[in-house]
Amino acid sequence: MKSVATTVVTAADAAGRFPSQNDLEAVQGNIQRAAARLEAAEKLAAGLDAVTKEAGDACFNKYPYLKQPGEAGENQTKVDKCYRDLGH
Repeated sequence: MKSVATTVVTAADAAGRFPSQNDLEAVQGNIQRAAARLEAAEKLAAGLDAVTKEAGDACFNKYPYLKQPGEAGENQTKVDKCYRDLGH
């Protein structure tokens, strides 16, 4: 994954210029928000199983036909694979 600094410098270089003040302020703002983004990622990771289960349950409740023969949730093995895929 590219960093915000790499992206800004690459974009400026492609345009044939040095990074502008606005570019540098965008990098600084991104760095300042890093702690909040890390905290959000940690919270999501900690609750991944619950979020995955809730999303899967919502899909199967909204689309009950998915539980019919030949569909994605026709048996427990397929249901487990759906939840696994949602988690990814």
